[in-house]
Amino acid sequence: MKKRILLLPFIAAAISFASCSEDDLNFESPAGGQPVVEDETRSLFPEDDGAVSLSSYSPNEKVARLLSKVADANAVTDTLGRADITKEQYDEIKAFTDELVKDCATQKEAFDVCFKWVSANIEYDYVDNDPYSVFKSRKGVCQGYANLLFIMLHSQSIPSMVCNGILNPIGGHAWNYACCDGKWYAADPTNTGGPWGYRLYSSFSHLIPMSLDIVLYRENGCWFDYNGGSLNICNITSSEEQFTVPFSVNGYQISSLSPTVPISPSIKELFIGKNITTLGDNYMGLFYNAPNVEYVHVDPENTVFASNLGIVYRKNENEMQLLYIPAAIKCIELLPMKTIEKNTVYRHNGVEVAIVAPGTKNIEAWAFEQCPNLRVAYVPVGVEIADNAFAGVHPDFKIVRGDFTNIPDIKED
Repeated sequence: MKKRILLLPFIAAAISFASCSEDDLNFESPAGGQPVVEDETRSLFPEDDGAVSLSSYSPNEKVARLLSKVADANAVTDTLGRADITKEQYDEIKAFTDELVKDCATQKEAFDVCFKWVSANIEYDYVDNDPYSVFKSRKGVCQGYANLLFIMLHSQSIPSMVCNGILNPIGGHAWNYACCDGKWYAADPTNTGGPWGYRLYSSFSHLIPMSLDIVLYRENGCWFDYNGGSLNICNITSSEEQFTVPFSVNGYQISSLSPTVPISPSIKELFIGKNITTLGDNYMGLFYNAPNVEYVHVDPENTVFASNLGIVYRKNENEMQLLYIPAAIKCIELLPMKTIEKNTVYRHNGVEVAIVAPGTKNIEAWAFEQCPNLRVAYVPVGVEIADNAFAGVHPDFKIVRGDFTNIPDIKED
């Protein structure tokens, strides 16, 4: 598989070498100091399709707009979200709820009965917040209230979900959204708040939603949720090796790529457009759930991220900040940096070869740590290397010193 390289203006030297894996990586100096992107690579970035950006909307309006695009609200009942409950526990709560709502004629009536029961019968206390524990003990904090109401509604085939966010001005909070008779409602069972029609933002503006615990849409080989205040890709099921992250879904720009479950193992390369502005908290979603990705390409028009030789950087005012090294990449070449700090490359099982760029001044202790397959590091003459700069690496690890402004041929041993 030929690697398609996006070169940043920082790389001035012409470098070419036989791949550190089975591939050939060819680097060319950018003409006139500008990024060079091969036409074939450029075509793999998603096109701007004119979709609406959610960034200008309040969190409540974001959620309202996304829920309005759920084509089949009943599909929400296909999942239990993040609920921790056994079938026997679920069935016990269902039997109780069946009796509780037996005289209700509509979903909204059943919702109201369940909501009022949870609000009136659960005591606020710091205990186990799994739904069954709350049901039996009649105690819980906001998460427990929301978890139990969700299970009761789910047992009645009422589409619902748990929302986590902020109760202004107090702090972290959990509440619910539910679709009754085709209309979405927000409700806060902990504080007997609501239910409010989901478009009545002013009625519950004190609730600031940050994440929903269900999948909203499944399209184009992706699953989408609302996470970290963004429309997020939480799973990729495509069998393609080179996958273009979509620009939008249901008319709204996708701004986050943070998988919550392992993505398809077939995917080796990701092509990210200018629409992606977050990779989640500390890119942990990609770190844990994209173990076979070798290379990431970022559209040069992206204002937040850039890529160089498969590695993702965050664009800062005066520098590029190393952000994400794909889990399956075997050979890494870092952009020049004054100091390669502690844990710059940490717990990376894939990397076998590291190339330190000319212009680097020093490598701190534990800069490369717990990289058990790292066997060789090419370090320019003059770079200071602290003791234990390479810790937890391959037993046969070695440092090769030289002038690497022009590397003719570097091969694995």
